[in-house]
Amino acid sequence: MSSTSTLRIASLTFTHSGGRDYNEDAVDQCEAFGAVRLFMLADGAGGQGGGDVASKTAVEAARAVFLGLPVFSPDTLQLCMEKADDAIRLKQKKEPRLAHMASTFVALLINYERRQALLGNLGDSRAYIFRAGQIIAQSYDHSLVQRFVDAGLYPLEKLRQHPRRNVLYASLGANSEKIPPYLTQSPIDLQPGDAALLCSDGVWELLDDETLVKLDHTSDTLEIWCDRLQSLVQKSMPAGHDNFSAVLIRVSVHDEDGPPEELSTVMPLISR
Repeated sequence: MSSTSTLRIASLTFTHSGGRDYNEDAVDQCEAFGAVRLFMLADGAGGQGGGDVASKTAVEAARAVFLGLPVFSPDTLQLCMEKADDAIRLKQKKEPRLAHMASTFVALLINYERRQALLGNLGDSRAYIFRAGQIIAQSYDHSLVQRFVDAGLYPLEKLRQHPRRNVLYASLGANSEKIPPYLTQSPIDLQPGDAALLCSDGVWELLDDETLVKLDHTSDTLEIWCDRLQSLVQKSMPAGHDNFSAVLIRVSVHDEDGPPEELSTVMPLISR
């Protein structure tokens, strides 16, 4: 493998209303100077006309921050979330109907040249990094049940079955305890063959971690992985199920002597 090779990042996304009449999830991605790329997913709350505004506000504010200061650092992710929170709170004050809106936020920052990634989140939308059929990194849920698990009061393997699993103690626009976001302080080294998944709770609540890993590991292409993940969620979801969205990412190697277009990211949007 050439010492001058960088990573090639390919991605697909989907966002679906599930069993609801409207979709409060939002996904986005942006790149700066061809070396650093930010992937984002937000899951809004607050009812129709509120949650969708919160999630879109979050990703738009974070995008603006990143493009203004595209530094590969945990501080960048933290600033993205701080400004997203500020933007949501400003709209809460200006419009009474939006007073109770809030949003989760999860992000993956990748530097192609350094072959490294950083994770950040607030709420219970998740990020995973997979390697060879294993989870090598995962974000942290800011949920009441996760607190029970951390305190040894509830088993981790039953987290998805708890009746209060959707109760959050921190999210953008609703963080009375001023909980700091989860951030990976040390970069995660990436290898060709690695994969990443950002998803809302509408995905991971239905599919356990073993299933999420297996879907990636046994899918030959990104397109097959994306189709199988969507299909399994749709087959598993009960009536009235939450919106479900995901960003799927795979890592391969790119030789700098090859055509530059190989670095482009494929990102069609499959909506409701």
